[in-house]
Amino acid sequence: MHWLTHFFARIAALFESPKAKAIEAELASLTEAAFPIVQAIAALVPNKTVQEIAAAYEHYGIPLATQITTDPNSVGNALLNLATALLQKTQAPDAAVSLLNTAVQLAVTALKLRS
Repeated sequence: MHWLTHFFARIAALFESPKAKAIEAELASLTEAAFPIVQAIAALVPNKTVQEIAAAYEHYGIPLATQITTDPNSVGNALLNLATALLQKTQAPDAAVSLLNTAVQLAVTALKLRS
């Protein structure tokens, strides 16, 4: 069990590093920037139909990279990709896509909590 204690101590230390704190601050800033984007997309796509999603992509001038199906995973991925692309285009062109995806997902959660 001694090794397990050291393992968790090393993981905890990762979250206290200056690099982790910088990522946390960047994520907070990106989440604030993502919130109005998520709100706007939600207004454009109230029923989450394939046609609404395709129209939202066209509205923002973002190319639709893959075929969207009515499958909830396909719809969710298409909306996540649209919001991430807009956030990258308007706020953080050099940010890692994984960080942008996380910010969008946190903004979606915040929007759901406000509703």
